[in-house]
Amino acid sequence: MKYLGIGLAVLLAAAVMVGCGGDDDGGYESKTVQGITLSWKINGSQDSLLVKVSATTVGMVLVGFDIDPLSGLQNANIITGYVVSDTVYIQDNIGTGEEAYLPDTTFNGTDDVADKAGTENGGTEITFTIPLDSGDPNDVVLEVGESYLVFLAWGNNDSHAYAPEVYASTEIEL
Repeated sequence: MKYLGIGLAVLLAAAVMVGCGGDDDGGYESKTVQGITLSWKINGSQDSLLVKVSATTVGMVLVGFDIDPLSGLQNANIITGYVVSDTVYIQDNIGTGEEAYLPDTTFNGTDDVADKAGTENGGTEITFTIPLDSGDPNDVVLEVGESYLVFLAWGNNDSHAYAPEVYASTEIEL
């Protein structure tokens, strides 16, 4: 009887872990804010961040890393993306003001987004990988174990330059 109680306790603990997110999504951590879901995980070699951003829109989604609450998007690493006819458009940007951003390449930076993919099926989901330290002076250096304020947004139009309709922010730990 003692072992039955221990067995039930182990099963209960496993069920709670699965219910709380465990490894059921490939090891990704996830947060949903204002209808935007951000999922992330560090790759096995711990040199890049794998990211998924989704929202119930057929337009663009946006994620910005290391947002300064006092200056908005200024100097943040911002990734925008959308899908048109199964073609994925993902762009690496730098925050240029409180609510503005432009492509990194506009300021002699590089497009450091890799593994670009996405779907549009009742909503838009983009997936990509960014280096934790790209060496690009326009990008934020991210460190495992640190917390970052993240900006999320979505809009109804397929455009990197279109102003989103829904904005949110959250804090994540890598």
